[in-house]
Amino acid sequence: MQDQDRDTSAEHHLEEELPKISHALIELAREENRLTSNLIDLAEKRNEMSQKRTSDSQMRTDLARQRTELMQTQTKLGRKSTELAEYRTRLGEERTEMARKRTGMAEKRTELAQNRTGLAGKRTDLAEHRTTLADKRTDLANRRTELADRRTELADKRTEYADQRTELAKLRTGMSDNRTRLAAERNMLAANRTTLSTYRSLLARGRTELAFIRTGLAFIALGIGLMRFFGVGPWTLLDGSIVAFGVASSIYGTRNFISTMRWERKLGGKLKDLLLLETSGGTEE
Repeated sequence: MQDQDRDTSAEHHLEEELPKISHALIELAREENRLTSNLIDLAEKRNEMSQKRTSDSQMRTDLARQRTELMQTQTKLGRKSTELAEYRTRLGEERTEMARKRTGMAEKRTELAQNRTGLAGKRTDLAEHRTTLADKRTDLANRRTELADRRTELADKRTEYADQRTELAKLRTGMSDNRTRLAAERNMLAANRTTLSTYRSLLARGRTELAFIRTGLAFIALGIGLMRFFGVGPWTLLDGSIVAFGVASSIYGTRNFISTMRWERKLGGKLKDLLLLETSGGTEE
């Protein structure tokens, strides 16, 4: 019984600690949800900055394209100047030399413009590549945001499971209380059964002692009847011994019966108290 009480107390202690642990897990889950929300806000701000940077890159690309168009226009103008120079070359040798020099300078300028145009094209390609990388980074940020949302959902489910586990722990605690109460009732019933068994044994003992008394009286009656029927004779000693045995049996049964009746009164009072307790307990329930 002591080991059982110790196990019961240990179970009560564990069941009292389980709701505290569940509450601590719920608080940790809420703190994790708050951190997840902060990470989501940071990811959204980073996405806005990436979009702004992408728009800046697009504006820079447009400016590069406009500069390229201006260079192409300038190249066309140089070619027209070359044609005019060739036309002026026909007007005079001196102007021809000057026109050739101007043409050479225009060609060099054209080459420089073409080189500048190539560099602008490369810059445009780099800007487009940068835009592609920014789009990929935006996709990755969106993916990270989705994963954060998924983690938030999983945290909510974990919190829900923790609440269910807490409810089950409370139910188990209630069942343990019922089991303890039923064990106490069982112990009380066992004690009552032991008392009733003792009372039954006492009644059986009284019945046996009454049998001794009844047998002794029967022997006394038999011995007296034989003496009165046959008178004094050789068998008188046997009749007297029968009467003596009957008297001894009656005295033994009467003495033990009186002691048994005393114990029966004591046990009867205890049984009345037990019946009153059971009746009052049943009424309260």
